[in-house]
Amino acid sequence: MDLQSLARDLDKLATADAVVADSYLRYVFRKGALYFLASLLAISGLGLLGAALYWLLESSLGAIGAAALVGVIGCLVAGIIATVAVLQRPGREFSVAMEMRRSTISTLEQNIRTNAVNPSAYIYPASEALISSVILPLMGALIRNLRSRNDTAETSSEVAKISGAPINGDAPKA
Repeated sequence: MDLQSLARDLDKLATADAVVADSYLRYVFRKGALYFLASLLAISGLGLLGAALYWLLESSLGAIGAAALVGVIGCLVAGIIATVAVLQRPGREFSVAMEMRRSTISTLEQNIRTNAVNPSAYIYPASEALISSVILPLMGALIRNLRSRNDTAETSSEVAKISGAPINGDAPKA
């Protein structure tokens, strides 16, 4: 296994993790929205229905019996909605993303195990990476620096010749 296939496997793993995270966040959002809806219904709708039912049952059951029955009904409806929210599952895309992630991890582990016996396989790509990422930019900077010094020296000597000023220590001593 070379660094390119390792990077490819790691990229696949990162993509799989992103898909898993996205799928799970969608699942959590849906579940949270259902919980929020359940709480809104429990507060507003059941409050109004409870008040109406209380006034309806107050004459036949009395004040305490009507309040108890309305409270039980409200709790049952909220419990049903909460049960629906608990039974929500992430969905097919989450299981596909998890399977893709597991497959990528097993491929990556297999590639690492296969080539762990031959550590010299990593020497050439590592030196190639060192050359391309460190040494070549340093050489380019060094060449640019030397060119700029030569250009500066040539420019200053040309200016000195034109103006008649002494060049590099040719100044008369006092």
